[in-house]
Amino acid sequence: MPGTFSDSWKLTKTSFRLIAEDRALLVFPVVAAVSILAVVVLLILGWVFVAWPLGAGPNGYSTSPSVILAALVMLVAAYFTMVFISVYCSAALIGAAMLKLSGQQPTAADGWRVARSRLGRLLAWSLIAATVGVLIQLVASRARGVAGFVIGAVGGVTWAVVTFFIIPVLLYEDLSAWSSLGRSAKLFTSTFGRTVVSNLVVGLIIGAGIVGAVVLGVFGLLLFVSSSVVLGLVLIGAGIAVGVIVGLIGSAAEGVLRAALYRYATTGKVDPDLVPSAYTVPRF
Repeated sequence: MPGTFSDSWKLTKTSFRLIAEDRALLVFPVVAAVSILAVVVLLILGWVFVAWPLGAGPNGYSTSPSVILAALVMLVAAYFTMVFISVYCSAALIGAAMLKLSGQQPTAADGWRVARSRLGRLLAWSLIAATVGVLIQLVASRARGVAGFVIGAVGGVTWAVVTFFIIPVLLYEDLSAWSSLGRSAKLFTSTFGRTVVSNLVVGLIIGAGIVGAVVLGVFGLLLFVSSSVVLGLVLIGAGIAVGVIVGLIGSAAEGVLRAALYRYATTGKVDPDLVPSAYTVPRF
């Protein structure tokens, strides 16, 4: 048990240290967030310019087959695209992190190259992940109330556990998307203690940052409506900025941690093979 906590702490520190040393790792969550936002905007525009002209309006929904089909196609396409964006950007982040852990000095372009080399597998996995996600929600929606919530929560957590190592397995092992599921579950089981503790520590650090952002925002809002408009706006802006920064760093740290845990699971190495490094300018 002491070894578990010691290794987990080293892996956690490594995740944040690599991000501090090489800020190119932050490119991937930024691209993911901006791309997903763009998909949402396109979905809204598609609804406005496609569904409404076919008969759906703001005061009600048309039941005509053309409207239902158009809405369904847009929703499915948008959902799959967002899942693929998340998977692809995570793969690029893990690819860059693995290079960094092995002592290299990767740029953002290197991460994209790693993900692009497994594009077919990532597409197949995105389809599987999107389908399973929908099925879990459909099953949960059948059981209303607490039962539905429990089914959705248990299904979601179980799926997250089984697929925790799926992306690095797809990147670095010669297995199909379906075969990678069993391999991912096996790796999670073999590193259960270190994986759980490391993720818990990272989650607590990120949670503390989010709480700080919320406190700044709430305090700023109170000042805005009571006494000092300018100071209130400054604190609200600071809260939003802190929240965005914490979210980006947290997302990057989770990806780097996953790479470090996969490296530990397959090689037994806890400490990275780092060489003296400097800030690497991100390249696309």
